[in-house]
Amino acid sequence: MSIINYIEKFKKLHRTLYTTPSHGQGDFVAPLTQKLLGRKFFKCDFSEIEGFDNLSNPKGIIKNAQDYASHVYDSKSTFFLTNGSTSGIIAAMLTTLHKGDKVLISRNCHKSVYNGLVLTGSIPIWIMPQYNKDWGIFETINLDYLEEVLYKNKDIKAFIITNPSYEGVMFDIYRISHICKKYKVKLIVDEAHGALWNFQKSLGTPSLMQGADIVVQSLHKTAGALNPSALLHIGNDSDINPKQIQESLNLITTTSPSYPLLINIESTIRYLDSEKGKFHIFDIVKNINRLIRTLKTIPNLEVYSYNNDITKILIKVTNLSGFELSDILFEEYGIEDELANEKSILLLTGLGTTKTKLKKIEKSLIDLCSKNLKITQNNSYTKNYIPTEPRVRYIPSLVWNQPYKEVELKYSLSRVCMEVITDYPPGVPILLPGEVIKKEHIEYLSNRQKIKVLM
Repeated sequence: MSIINYIEKFKKLHRTLYTTPSHGQGDFVAPLTQKLLGRKFFKCDFSEIEGFDNLSNPKGIIKNAQDYASHVYDSKSTFFLTNGSTSGIIAAMLTTLHKGDKVLISRNCHKSVYNGLVLTGSIPIWIMPQYNKDWGIFETINLDYLEEVLYKNKDIKAFIITNPSYEGVMFDIYRISHICKKYKVKLIVDEAHGALWNFQKSLGTPSLMQGADIVVQSLHKTAGALNPSALLHIGNDSDINPKQIQESLNLITTTSPSYPLLINIESTIRYLDSEKGKFHIFDIVKNINRLIRTLKTIPNLEVYSYNNDITKILIKVTNLSGFELSDILFEEYGIEDELANEKSILLLTGLGTTKTKLKKIEKSLIDLCSKNLKITQNNSYTKNYIPTEPRVRYIPSLVWNQPYKEVELKYSLSRVCMEVITDYPPGVPILLPGEVIKKEHIEYLSNRQKIKVLM
């Protein structure tokens, strides 16, 4: 029986509960919360009472739901995550890495990887994807260089890569997985932004189908689920033990998981796998493609279209920085983008992107680009940080909780950073604790007065 069907059946029992949560399935809801959410949401919020299931040791309705998801995604095992892809990344690292193990990480990773480095005590080996200065984004990894790194570091245990990138750039996971297998390296793929790929292959090929050991997906990013609904999959050909993943998740997951989130995860997967859901995705892809074709005809506007997932629409306008374009769209047209950099802006789309929304951005950009746009040279906007390979003085676990002090940024050159510094979104590290502060960091962070450094 599914989670949804069981709860519908349970409600008819009219059982009196003296258990958590104390709102009593909506018998009490704080007035302002009730005004915004109503009571129905609370009627589905239960703890692990008799007849229900336990996310930390699923044997009943949660296990059934996860088994169904595993069938849909063609995985060895699939796990529901109620704490987002962050928990999946950390669990994958806890399962595959021990203290002192080397782990290869693509530098355009999400900052959650830092948390995993602290908890595992593993040693990061950073690999830099190629950087496109014209768009201000990371692109792909040189696979010859990847193999060279693995050949020289035969004790690397795992490789963590983000596919697609936040901006939608796709990597050749098939070739990467073959290289990893050659050197007996576990391949962990942060596929947070690829949650629709299993249901519309024109968007991209799922990493599970290309040989990845562990894949983590965010259902809230493009698939229409609530924050922070996510999934962790183990590849069919991987020798990773699902029990180890479960134990790792139990270390970092609350003992009071949200049943509304579990319902949402289950129902989202069932919808995506239905004929209606697949047609919905097909229709959205068709509409996005139509929009992109139109955008490419607009003078002074460019659309990024190199090996990318089209649900991430990256655009730039001649004579405007991405920050300026973002501000104009927000202030004059009421449109908020996902992120902006010095060169471009990102429009994120998904199941909730209607034709009306797409038409609005189309009309707004046509109108904007028809105007006589001039370079403003506004020096208040941040310049792009052009990433360089980090100098790691100490691994994150060694400096965690160590004494630090704040110094003026201009006096921090060659000191050891003691804070996580990222542009968010996308959450890609600029500096992590244990890394040496360089001249280019100081130049990029010039708007800051102070920075934490190791004492």
